[in-house]
Amino acid sequence: MLLQRVITAVVLLIVLLMVSVFLSPVSFRVFVALASAIALWEWLRITATGSFSRVIAGLYFVLAVWASIAGFHGAPASGSAAPWSSWIDILAAVLAGVGLLFWTILVPVTLKRADTGSSPVSALGSAMGVIVIGASALGLSMMHQQYGAWFIFSFLGVIWCADTFAYFGGRHFAGPRLAPAISPGKTRSGAACGLLAAVLWMAITMYIDGSFAAFLGQSLPLPVVLLIGAILAIYSMIGDLYESLLKRRAGIKDSSQLLPGHGGVWDRFDSILAVTPVVLALWLLIRHYH
Repeated sequence: MLLQRVITAVVLLIVLLMVSVFLSPVSFRVFVALASAIALWEWLRITATGSFSRVIAGLYFVLAVWASIAGFHGAPASGSAAPWSSWIDILAAVLAGVGLLFWTILVPVTLKRADTGSSPVSALGSAMGVIVIGASALGLSMMHQQYGAWFIFSFLGVIWCADTFAYFGGRHFAGPRLAPAISPGKTRSGAACGLLAAVLWMAITMYIDGSFAAFLGQSLPLPVVLLIGAILAIYSMIGDLYESLLKRRAGIKDSSQLLPGHGGVWDRFDSILAVTPVVLALWLLIRHYH
């Protein structure tokens, strides 16, 4: 199992580096469209019927590929400070806003109830899956187009730091469980370690040109940038816990078996789907007012 996880992780990293760094921006956008369509299929397999999940995921993929080409015609080149001025801007703002409300209000209330016995099938849950996955895919594509791969990796680093240090911190310090009914393996000590690691990552990358933290630092003071890092780490944990809750309701361990040793695409992207709409909203707000 460990060998499978390592091999799969290496292959995924190589593919991600290829499409985000060495190939054209459109290759990255098509890759994101495919990955997000698979994640949506996995989400809808839990919250909707099987036939519905395939149809909607297929339709989403077609529209996402079309948007990744048509919507980016004449878009700002990498490194450009030129504003976006098309329908895709409006779509991004709407998706980011609804996604932000979902992860900030609806999901925390659901997690607080910790009702693992309810049916996972939900029209609202399915609709929100389309919205937050669409917001994440569009946000990644827009920010990659304008700022390049390092900008993307620098804010994904917040998630990776939070996840990694939460895991090892929890194993080392143990202590009270964070959400015992939803995910018994997660501890409060681990969450604290993940939070601290995310803040440190923001503090370090703020002084590296082209990073997400450096972008924030151009308009916001250091304490606010660090606070944003902590907030993003919290959203990362919320995304992870929400998927765990839905899987418990469905009685499954993984969202699919597409990634050997890892489960499904949603299992790998659960935190990204919660954090990216927040980052997209921040980016749009700062760009609009500055």
